[in-house]
Amino acid sequence: AVKFYAKAAVQGHVESRNHLGCHEVQRGNYDRACRHFLISAKVGDNDSLENIKKMFMKGVATKDQYMEALKGYQDAVEE
Repeated sequence: AVKFYAKAAVQGHVESRNHLGCHEVQRGNYDRACRHFLISAKVGDNDSLENIKKMFMKGVATKDQYMEALKGYQDAVEE
């Protein structure tokens, strides 16, 4: 399933990008997970924003990463 999520994410499917982030969290790859969540949060995906927030609260994402996701999310939903 991960292969298909990756293919869809490259083509711009936001939900697949979020799923890839979740997969990376399960594997302990927090930097990769955060990158996936940032990309999808910046196009208005609330689930990805919430996932970065959870990572920040657990200490596996930085405040800067969370703030970048929050700003990108807000910019996307204002458009």
